[in-house]
Amino acid sequence: MQGDWKTYKKREVNPGSTRHFKYRSKKHAKVTCFAFLLLVNLKISSQNISLKKWNSNDFDLVLLKLDFTNDITINESESSIIYVKYKQEGEFKENIILKTTIDNRELKIKEIVSPTLKAHNDKLSVHKTVVNSIEVTVPINFRTLINTKSCSMKIMSPFSDIYINIGEGKVNLNQKKIKGVINSISADIFCVNPLSKLLITSKAGFISGLNKSSITPNLVIKTIRGDVSKECFIN
Repeated sequence: MQGDWKTYKKREVNPGSTRHFKYRSKKHAKVTCFAFLLLVNLKISSQNISLKKWNSNDFDLVLLKLDFTNDITINESESSIIYVKYKQEGEFKENIILKTTIDNRELKIKEIVSPTLKAHNDKLSVHKTVVNSIEVTVPINFRTLINTKSCSMKIMSPFSDIYINIGEGKVNLNQKKIKGVINSISADIFCVNPLSKLLITSKAGFISGLNKSSITPNLVIKTIRGDVSKECFIN
């Protein structure tokens, strides 16, 4: 007995149909683009970015006290303007305030916990859920003082009068012509051979980037338990 065979005809797809490949490709592209823009907007909305500037002619120095910042970048420029770009991320970013005060021709910039923050235990959580970074640009030869507990710091210009007091983290001195003082508890310090007078004191940090030509009157290193790269002692 001969079986009945069903004949299947290949269905032709209307180019205007929602099942058409080109249509689906365009639709997919639109969805992808929308998702990308949504992610970008979410990323931007998850950040707080503030820009501030002052005329340096009104001040003799700038003092930065940054207890909640993870990354610090310090630059010099030929402009007479002091620029600060401050970026905040994290769940508790709204609870950290960058406070500015002016006292006896001193510009003081300080991070503080918002007085509206409830529950004292939250102040401990702030450190874990905030990611802050700051870029500071000052005029050439402008006196700059930085106090921070824990961060990664980059000095990008040949400062002639800079003072750094850091607890832990690292300090990268990318310039030879830096004159000033660096006090560290356990932060690692990298510096190339200084051509200007530089004093480095460290209790337990590692000092590197030096070689035998670094041992000059321009450089003074004081350490208690810290290590100094062995290259300093190679003949």
